[in-house]
Amino acid sequence: MQDDQEQPNLPGVDASKASDESVLRVHAQLRRKHIEGSPVAFFTVTALVIVFVFGWFYVRRYFADFDSNAVLYDRGDIAAMQAWAERPQEPAGPVVIDGGALYAQQCVACHQATGQGLAGAFPPLAGSEWVTGVPELPIKILLAGLGGEIEVKGATYNGAMPAFGAVFDDAEIAAVVNYVRTSWDNGASEVTADQVAEIRGAIGSRGTWTADELSEHF
Repeated sequence: MQDDQEQPNLPGVDASKASDESVLRVHAQLRRKHIEGSPVAFFTVTALVIVFVFGWFYVRRYFADFDSNAVLYDRGDIAAMQAWAERPQEPAGPVVIDGGALYAQQCVACHQATGQGLAGAFPPLAGSEWVTGVPELPIKILLAGLGGEIEVKGATYNGAMPAFGAVFDDAEIAAVVNYVRTSWDNGASEVTADQVAEIRGAIGSRGTWTADELSEHF
C-alpha cells in the first residue's frame, strides 16, 4: 500500500479494484510471459543445433578416414603425368601433298580434268611427250613457264604457259609433276622435291622458256 500511495496514478491500473488475488494473477501472467521467451532466441538456438549436427556429419564423412599418404599418391600421379607429357616424341612423318588438288586449283581450267586440253588453244597432258619424257622437262616448264609455238602429239599450239616457281615450293612442284606424269594412263616415273630444288637452283631466276631452249630434252 505504501507503493500505491507513492504511485497513485499508474497507467491502465484501477486502484479501486486492486486486491491480493488480482496482484497474484498479474504476477502469474508475468511469469508465463517470461517462460515463453522470445521467438528469436528459439530460432537462434535451433540454427546452432543444426549447424553443429551438420558439422559433425561433415567431419565424419570427409576427415574421419583422412590419410596423409594420399597427398603423396597424388604427387606421384602428377609426376607420372608430367613424365608422360615429356616422353620422347616420334618424329612426324613426311607431309603428303595432294598434287591432284593443286592441279585442280591451278591447271584444270586450261588442260581440263581429263588432261586432254582444249583443241587449238591448250595442249593435252595425257600422252604428251612434254610430260612423260625426261623429268627435267615438266619441272623446268612449271618453274619458269613456256611461251611461243610448240608441237604436242602432232598438233601445233602457240600460247603461254605461266610460271609457278613463285607460287609453289619444291615439294608442291614435285607433287603436281608427279600427278600429271602418272594420271590419264601416263606411266612416267615420279620426281622428288630434291630434284626440283636442284633444277630451281641451276636455272635461277629467268624468263619463260621457249621450245628451242628445251629442245635438248627431246
